[in-house]
Amino acid sequence: MTALGPIIDIHTHIGRLPGVVGESFTAEDLLTIQNREGVGQMLVSSASTNTVSQVCGIAELRAMMEQYGEKLKGMVWINPHDPDWPKLVDKLTSPHLVGIKIHPVLDHYAVNCRALDAVFALAHERHWPILTHTDVDGTPMSALMYEDLIKAYPDVALILAHLRPEAIPLARRYENVYLDTTYVEPWMVEVGLAAVGPEKILFGSDAAEGFDVGHAVTRERPRRSYAMLISGMRQRGISDSSLEKILWGNARALFKLQ
Repeated sequence: MTALGPIIDIHTHIGRLPGVVGESFTAEDLLTIQNREGVGQMLVSSASTNTVSQVCGIAELRAMMEQYGEKLKGMVWINPHDPDWPKLVDKLTSPHLVGIKIHPVLDHYAVNCRALDAVFALAHERHWPILTHTDVDGTPMSALMYEDLIKAYPDVALILAHLRPEAIPLARRYENVYLDTTYVEPWMVEVGLAAVGPEKILFGSDAAEGFDVGHAVTRERPRRSYAMLISGMRQRGISDSSLEKILWGNARALFKLQ
């Protein structure tokens, strides 16, 4: 816990990561980071949904929530290519399951209503926010491609990860659209804050990549820590009152966390 309150990181992963065979992180790796750096809660999806299967990702998520659900909340990664995903997700029940993660880039589909209508309908039914990776501006998986879905599901909170420039007007225009700070340079967080205000930005990191998890990893990343990420935002003049909303206040309200 920082002086600003208990950090809630909305964008973390367990499971087998894409890009290199053998790279994986466990729930215990995330808990190591939490205990070392004073994080309150993490919202976690399993990357194994992409690299292995929907079945594997859901099994990893279920086991994590059963053992560590108070600290590690579940975000079910849905791959809409899998025709069985509705049945598999329907069977995944837990009080620690708080939302949906999608990644059109890694799962290889263009963002449109045909691809994602069923996912958004489920989010509407369960009152779950959706966290999505957005690709670089101007691609078929970029932030702007979500506008029809945003209009069709005004009560589904959509978090456009990585604070791309194309996402900012959507967060300004639509009440249900938010941004996150995952792998975003501090100067871009400052730009986003000036454009949409602190109530529309949530803190994410993509942990455990780059964090000290207490053991060697297959793929080395530039070292990161929560202290470094927060210090970078402070150096851009972001106030403590804004940081309190970004680091935990907005996530607590949006995901209804205790």
